[in-house]
Amino acid sequence: MHGELVTNKRFAAAVVAVQVVLLAAIIFTGNEAVAIAAVISFVIAAAVWRFGFLIKPAIAKSAHVIEGFGKYEVPDSQDVVVKKEGNKYYASAYLLVRYTQSSTEKTAEQIAISRQSYERALSSLNYVYKISNMVCPVDLTPYVDKIKEKRSNAETKLSELASLPASSNQGGEMARLKREIESCESQLERIQSGERPMRVLNYAMTCASSHSKDDAIARARQQAAELKTVIGSTLDTEIIVLAGDDMKRCFEWEYMLPERGETEEFTY
Repeated sequence: MHGELVTNKRFAAAVVAVQVVLLAAIIFTGNEAVAIAAVISFVIAAAVWRFGFLIKPAIAKSAHVIEGFGKYEVPDSQDVVVKKEGNKYYASAYLLVRYTQSSTEKTAEQIAISRQSYERALSSLNYVYKISNMVCPVDLTPYVDKIKEKRSNAETKLSELASLPASSNQGGEMARLKREIESCESQLERIQSGERPMRVLNYAMTCASSHSKDDAIARARQQAAELKTVIGSTLDTEIIVLAGDDMKRCFEWEYMLPERGETEEFTY
């Protein structure tokens, strides 16, 4: 399914391919019009690569493009996924739940009150919804290697300074290097003795159905807006209704989870 989705990178790559062809044409023909087209294609590629998540939905909406993959389709608004089953349409919407405070930072009483309020608020909703927590262990090896490299460099410089004749600036520089070494050792000790860090992404999904596609989409949007208000106000957290590639990514995660090395996508 992933291979059938049009991503920003693929869109930009296609523009870059056109640009390469135009540059080749410039070399062989020297046509100014081709040169201008190459410059324009470069600007478009850069814009799509950086701002594709904004550009593509706008283009799709203005052109009334409906993207399809398998039994599912994404309308030009790029904010819901629609499927027709029998004589009914089903529309799904996704929301990012961005927690700003961990439960470990609250007292037991605050946690209990928050849970009660959360359960009461969610029980007031009269439609189906799902809240997913995707957890990934963080590989600290690159971070540890950087700290060790920094400590090693500081130790080398300290050794070199100690072998030089004493000077007015030498004492201060040696003291700074010693503090840097101590800081690195303290960081390594905390990493080795502390709990394993985890990267967590939370997202919610709601689905609505109707005999009319437009009605199903409207209901899904209304439910997403209500879910956003309920979760956001109850947990005092930021809720973002997802669209474009961010929404499709959550849709894909319903079927297959990413590898650990691909979890940079967690940072929306």
